[in-house]
Amino acid sequence: MTFKHAAVFYNAHKTHTASLAQEVCNYLRQNGIQSDLITDLQQLSPETELLVGMGGDGTILHCARAAAPLGVPIFGINCGTLGFLAACEKEEYAGALKSLLEGGCTINERFMLQTRILHKKDRPLEFLAFNDCVLRAASPRAFLLEALWNGKEIPSYFGDGVIVASPTGSTAYSLASGGPIVEPGVDVLAVTPICPHTLNQRPLILSASGTLTLIPSFKNESDRAACSLDGQINLTLPLGAQVQITRSPLKTKLLCPPERGFFQILNRKLKWGNR
Repeated sequence: MTFKHAAVFYNAHKTHTASLAQEVCNYLRQNGIQSDLITDLQQLSPETELLVGMGGDGTILHCARAAAPLGVPIFGINCGTLGFLAACEKEEYAGALKSLLEGGCTINERFMLQTRILHKKDRPLEFLAFNDCVLRAASPRAFLLEALWNGKEIPSYFGDGVIVASPTGSTAYSLASGGPIVEPGVDVLAVTPICPHTLNQRPLILSASGTLTLIPSFKNESDRAACSLDGQINLTLPLGAQVQITRSPLKTKLLCPPERGFFQILNRKLKWGNR
């Protein structure tokens, strides 16, 4: 695996990462790779063949939505707290990048979610998400979410909202809300109700090839639903809007060293399987 042009991205609001990002950029240049240090993913060049994301999982989510349409693989360096999606910790970056440049990493492809917001008065809006799409009330209250699966009605949800997660996002908000852990290679959507007002609703696994449609409904017409994508794109929906969620044809490419496989990270970061 060879790279001629790379971009090193970090969050400009987290100034403690800036000096390390410069070090990483210099390291790549010393190894013959033309590298740009950027704080805005719109600065990605069409020539970019590698995106180094420096930060926590939020930074990798941000990188994923920008890199997937370009087909650019992401090498994450954890400068945050959990770093579940990172290829290495910040203290290990030199050895990990050396391994990468010597062909010691594989590309792990993860599918994205595609969310379409439909409203009769507006043109459809489309968004990518790497982790999840969350529907909740804009003001805290329980509300009804009518649901369709591939255009056919299924039982509705009543509670604080619903999380629709990709396999990658199954270990994030969905897991914290009682959802299942899904191995990244499984082609499914995980649908997890948030504080359902019934004992009869539990997380649901659906085929990622289908389309789930959620339609918020409130007793008070002044209430509105909010749609959150990866916890980073937040929208208030107009009255009568429908939200369609399915698998995107785009995939995020995460560069992964062999020692950071899914189950190893699950154990190391979330203590899964520990006695």
